Amino acid sequence: MKISVIIPVKNGAQTLKKCLSSIRSQTTDNIEIIILDSKSSDDSKEIALQYGTKVIDIPEGEFNHGLSRNIGAREANGDYLFYTVQDAWLSENSLLEKMAKHFEDEKVMGVVGHQAIPWGEDDKNPAYWFKRYSLPEVHERYFPGGSFDELSQNEQFNLSGWDDVVAMYRRTVFEIIPFRNTNFSEDWLWAFDALKKGFKLISDPSVVVYHYHHLKYSYRFKTQFTVNYYFYKYFKTTPQVPLSPMKFLRAGHTILTRNEVAFLKKPYWLMHNLGINFADFTSNLIFRTALTIGGTKLLERVHFFFCSKVPQGKLKENG
Repeated sequence: MKISVIIPVKNGAQTLKKCLSSIRSQTTDNIEIIILDSKSSDDSKEIALQYGTKVIDIPEGEFNHGLSRNIGAREANGDYLFYTVQDAWLSENSLLEKMAKHFEDEKVMGVVGHQAIPWGEDDKNPAYWFKRYSLPEVHERYFPGGSFDELSQNEQFNLSGWDDVVAMYRRTVFEIIPFRNTNFSEDWLWAFDALKKGFKLISDPSVVVYHYHHLKYSYRFKTQFTVNYYFYKYFKTTPQVPLSPMKFLRAGHTILTRNEVAFLKKPYWLMHNLGINFADFTSNLIFRTALTIGGTKLLERVHFFFCSKVPQGKLKENG
């Protein structure tokens, strides 16, 4: 059994060592790592080569969340392909082996895990620190014989939830269903296409990859808008306005009651989460307004105005 790990990278020097080290520490040693580098101007390529990776250069301005990942699939030699990102790291050394075990069922074409924010790291939003409170259960998604088409649009949308921060695929499935040409939600769209095809997918929340983006207002606004745009484009879902205040109230309660959060940092994280909720609100409001006033054509123009470049996540700056 050989596993190919495929990672899109752009200026990832700050986090890439941690990511690659967690992969090289896996209990299965038959692993190749393929880096899809989008003209990094930092030390990303040098770091990648130190870990024995294969680096594929993506030309300037040509990165595409779907098509670029297809390049990785074509270059891969593994039986299974594991996709993650440059600022994520695997939570346990047996993670890839655990995911690959699901493919002993020959009907399984994809396995997805759970991305989380590690507990207690004070440079990451404490409202979302990960702590398991119940035993995780493996869920099977399998609708043979066209039965997926019999589900409601909302059911199809929810069942298509997928995450290329922590997803493994049978390599041969990409000969039938490659990623679509899209700059967002390539993972959800792939899962949707696979379920329509009658393939079996597995969700195993016991498989955890740690991942964090610091959600400043501008970044959150743009990511929320582009997620809404692609979900509307492909699934005809629309965001809700107004947003419920309960999300912020729950986050605030968590921050105030967690003793692990330093007292002097609580106000900062309260305001940070208020900013996240306000970014969601304004993004959703502008989305719904554009769609109501000018339909799909105006929505496309507004999306291009705000999100002509794919937003890239960052960590929290020191201080």
